[in-house]
Amino acid sequence: MSLQPRRVNKAFGVVVSTAILASATFVPAAFAAPAPTSSTSTTSTTAPFNKLQLGSSGPAVLALQLKLASTGYWIGNANGRFTDLTQQAVFALQKANGLNRDGIVNRWTSAALYRAVLPTPKTTNGLVLEISLSKQILMIVKDHKVIKIFNISSGGGYSYPTGHGYSTLAVTPTGTYHVYYQVDKWDIGPLGGLYRPKYFSGGIAVHGSYSVPPQPASHGCVRISLAAMDWLWKSPYIPMGTRIVVYK
Repeated sequence: MSLQPRRVNKAFGVVVSTAILASATFVPAAFAAPAPTSSTSTTSTTAPFNKLQLGSSGPAVLALQLKLASTGYWIGNANGRFTDLTQQAVFALQKANGLNRDGIVNRWTSAALYRAVLPTPKTTNGLVLEISLSKQILMIVKDHKVIKIFNISSGGGYSYPTGHGYSTLAVTPTGTYHVYYQVDKWDIGPLGGLYRPKYFSGGIAVHGSYSVPPQPASHGCVRISLAAMDWLWKSPYIPMGTRIVVYK
C-alpha cells in the first residue's frame, strides 16, 4: 500500500494524509499498555512488541504520530513515516516520563504514551513558555494547561572561550524572563548561527537548530528543531513580551 498522501486533513493540529486515513488498518490501540504476561506452570512468555524508530513506516507509525499529537507532543506532520521530527516528539515523551532517551518506541515508551500523563506546569495563569532543564523539554502553558511539548537541548555545562581571552560555562540561566528581542532569519554571531531566535536573557534565546540531541549540548541557548521554530513563529504562543520561566 502506498503511503503517499493524495489530500491532507487536519487532526490534532497536524497535517494528516487522507490516503492513510482511508485505510482502516491502523489503530491507536497499537499504543496501549504492554501486553499482559501469560504463564504456565513452567514457563512465562510476553507477547512480542514491534519497536518503531527512525526509518519505520506504515499505519503503526501514523497511529503513533496521531497519539503523540493528541496528547500534546509537537510532531510536525502525521504521514506514516518515522522521520527526525517524530523522533524529536518521542524524545520529549521519554523525557517527560523519565524514560531512556533513545527515540525508540518500545513497550515502555508505548505504555507511557497510552497513559498520556503530562508534566504539571509550574505556572498557574497566563501564557507562558516553561523550560525544564532537568527534563530537557519546553512546554507551552496557558492558565496552567499544557498546550504543546517540545524536545530541547539547553546549555551543556562545558567551558568554552569567549574570544576575549576568557572562558565561560555553557549554562542556561534559570529564572523568569520575557522575550525582549527577536530576529526573523538566521542571526549569525561569534558562536555560530541561531535560526529565528527569540531572545529572553542577554544573548540567550529559544532558537531553531539543525542539531537538537536528547541531552544538553548548547552554549546556553534553548535549541529546538528548525521546523518547530517555524511553527512557533506562525503560532500565537510566543510574541514579543511572552513570559519564559526556566527552572531545574
